[in-house]
Amino acid sequence: MMRRLITLALLWALPVGAEGVGLVTITFDDASRAQYEHGLRLAVAHDLVGTLFVPTSLVEAALPGDWTLTWDEVRAFHAAGWEIGAHGASHARLPDLPADQLPAEIDGSAAAIADRIGEAPVAFSSPFGAFSDATLDRIMETYQAHLSWKGHGGRNPRAALDPRLIGRLEVVNTMTPVEVCGEMVASARDETWLVLLFHGVTEGEPADYEVSAAMLDEIFACTAFLRDRGLIDVVTVREGLARIGGTP
Repeated sequence: MMRRLITLALLWALPVGAEGVGLVTITFDDASRAQYEHGLRLAVAHDLVGTLFVPTSLVEAALPGDWTLTWDEVRAFHAAGWEIGAHGASHARLPDLPADQLPAEIDGSAAAIADRIGEAPVAFSSPFGAFSDATLDRIMETYQAHLSWKGHGGRNPRAALDPRLIGRLEVVNTMTPVEVCGEMVASARDETWLVLLFHGVTEGEPADYEVSAAMLDEIFACTAFLRDRGLIDVVTVREGLARIGGTP
């Protein structure tokens, strides 16, 4: 309770309607069923959008009820205002692949999303956060942005954005909603672009790479509160790039 009160005090201390605002982007990697059942449900409840990064070959092979979402379920994200980004085709570590397999993972995933969603992706998230100079160069031949697991603590400086290495703050179960909310407050204060990364979501005790649905709900509630106060704008990756002037 005390931490909540302190956080609220920080929020109310910030000016309303300042000329500049922070940008916040919610991202999900992997297109898992839990992201559909809990993540999308909570995002819709708080009127939030974000970017879902999908491994296209795994989605292509998925059946209803599988761990990986089907294209119909991915399209449900898109219908709710979410952007669909690429997360490779087979979720392979790109630096471990021979060069002749990279086109299928990089170009093939872009083509699959354009075909299935009706909109070509502008952003790519490397599976496992693994990339090399060679794979990054290859990615940027097809996409306008590449998202990393690291860099600037996830709070990207808008005046010096590197679209090749947009940093994300990975939200893990050892954090608290107050800490994540504090990062959004800092983004509002500094007028930076905070990009949050989520993997699994569970209603039970979270394991590695998971957060609880209750924690996600609190984070989303803070996001909506800050947005409604005029302190942050919640944007997709595509919209963030356009706002900063990097691309589309």
